[in-house]
Amino acid sequence: MMNRQGSLVRDFSFDQLQTIRSFFTDGEWDTISNALEDYRCYDDDSMQEDELIEGRSVYERVNEIDDRISKLFVRTV
Repeated sequence: MMNRQGSLVRDFSFDQLQTIRSFFTDGEWDTISNALEDYRCYDDDSMQEDELIEGRSVYERVNEIDDRISKLFVRTV
């Protein structure tokens, strides 16, 4: 099983966060956000833990990713 912590937004300097943010245009970040929202629809409470990525629900993983992106934007304004 992979480390669920990953790299947190707070672990990076402002310059590093700016570099990460520059990987995509604002429109591409919006596309990623919309794709995450659509992917939430695939959450299935009936799936067994061994069927899930990292043993976590789609909803849980998507919310974590979306939260990281939101924090990235808050820290780079």
